[in-house]
Amino acid sequence: MKNLITEPVVSAIQPHKYLGIFGMVWVTILVVGMFTALKTFYVGHLVFSVGALAYPLVYIFADIYTEVYGYRVTRKIVWTGFSCMLLAGTLASIYTYIPNPSFEYNDSYNLIFRSAPVVAIGFIFAFFCGELTNSYIVAKMKLWNEGRYISARLTISTFFGQIVDNGLAFFIAFYFAGWFTFSELVPLITTTVVFCTLWEILALPVTRKVIRIIKHKEGLDTYDHGTNFNPFALNK
Repeated sequence: MKNLITEPVVSAIQPHKYLGIFGMVWVTILVVGMFTALKTFYVGHLVFSVGALAYPLVYIFADIYTEVYGYRVTRKIVWTGFSCMLLAGTLASIYTYIPNPSFEYNDSYNLIFRSAPVVAIGFIFAFFCGELTNSYIVAKMKLWNEGRYISARLTISTFFGQIVDNGLAFFIAFYFAGWFTFSELVPLITTTVVFCTLWEILALPVTRKVIRIIKHKEGLDTYDHGTNFNPFALNK
C-alpha cells in the first residue's frame, strides 16, 4: 500500500480512528481472563484454562497494534491495560471485606475475588513480559524482513510471547498461591501455549485482512526505525 505513514514518531501522534475501540475490547478480555483463568476443563486427557478460549485475541490485537501503529503506541496500550487490571483486581478484593452475613454465596465470592490482586499482579508481570516479547519480535522482524513474511512474524511472536506469558502467569498466580502443583502446571502451560499458537495460525487470514483494512483506514504502516524498545521509555 502506498502513501502510508511509516515513521514511528509521526505515526504515534496521528489521530487514530480505531485504536480506542480495539483498546476497550482488549482490556475487557484481559480483565475477564484475570477473574476466570482459575477454572480449567479437559479435552480428552488435555487440560486447559477457560481463559485460553479468548486470550489469544489479546495477542491478535497486540499484533494489530504493533503492525499498524508501532511499538511506541503498543507500549502505552500495554501499560494502560496493566493499570486497568490492577484497579479491577484491587476493587474486587476490597468489596469482599464488606460484611453481609445473609449473602448466601459469600464464601464463593470471596474465594474468587479476594485473591484477585495476587492474580492481577501475577498476570500483569507475566503479560508485561510476554506481550512486550511478542511486540518486540513483531517490530524487529518487520524491520529485518522489510515488511515481508507477516504470517511468520505473527506466529513466531505469539509462540514465544505465550511461552513467557503463560509460564510466568501460572507459576506466579497459581503455583505460589497453592492452587496448583508443579506437575499440574506443566501440562496446563504446555496445552495453553500450543492452543493459543494454533488459534493464532487459524486466525491468520482474518488477522491479515483486518491489518490491511486498518492500515488503509488509518493511513499508517509503522516501521520502528529508531524506536527505543525500553518498555519504560513511554515517550520515546
